[in-house]
Amino acid sequence: MKKYSVILILILVTGLMAGCIGSNDSTTSSQTTSQQTEHTPSTTTTESISSTTTEQSPTETPTKITTDELLAGVSGIEQFTYTANAEISMLVVVKQANLTQRDNVTLAIRETGYMDFESWSAWINTTTISVPDNASTNTSRIVVGNVTYIKTPLGWIKSSDPATADFMWRYNLVSLAKKYLRRTPDEREEGKTLVLRYYLSDQEVVPLAMMYFAATQDTQVSVENGLLELYFDGGNLIGGRISFSVNTVTSIDDPTIGKMTITQDGSWSETIAITSVNEKRKVTEPST
Repeated sequence: MKKYSVILILILVTGLMAGCIGSNDSTTSSQTTSQQTEHTPSTTTTESISSTTTEQSPTETPTKITTDELLAGVSGIEQFTYTANAEISMLVVVKQANLTQRDNVTLAIRETGYMDFESWSAWINTTTISVPDNASTNTSRIVVGNVTYIKTPLGWIKSSDPATADFMWRYNLVSLAKKYLRRTPDEREEGKTLVLRYYLSDQEVVPLAMMYFAATQDTQVSVENGLLELYFDGGNLIGGRISFSVNTVTSIDDPTIGKMTITQDGSWSETIAITSVNEKRKVTEPST
């Protein structure tokens, strides 16, 4: 189990480096007691009770906040910090020479980050842990302008390719909210927390899957069941979730682990919580 967990973690780290290259009804109630008469053989007694009517004025249904109003609020976010928890559940099949082995692997990914849309700078710290054997690895990313720095066990790696930083600015929660709030959500769930759901096409999810699962340029990646959820409280974006199913085939020729073909079939689910908004922080370039 631990062997395959380490292999999957290596694929994630390598892939990351490669990629861095109801309404209220109105009611009216009335109470009326009619005149009652009681008869006896010798006397007649009549008791009259006046009728009363109580009316309650209709209540107004609260106006639902529109996606345009939500978009206006999200568009005002210049900086934000967040925490994210992702889980990857995979059936991993490893073919090496004439040997084929398979195992179920679960990885937990813990991430904290800061993004600044004014200065185009960011930092992201990630810890990937295999469950339950706790094999782990840590990575850090710093973006200053169009330059991305990635910290690995081998040290800091610098990438001046603008596409590397562009991925981070496209696939963070705030940028995704700005993009999809221009569309009508597929589902809207009202409550203490407003939830908007968008079903994503395979083409919309592939770039995200490629970033994390494409260990080589030749890795074959297919996805389905893409879903984006956006969470709001009082009109403010407070978090969200991204999930999809993924299948990958990776061929590796490494002097340490040898030649092998790794097939992964499973799912990715990440929940993000925004922890602060528009609090400016300093991001500095690391020494390389």
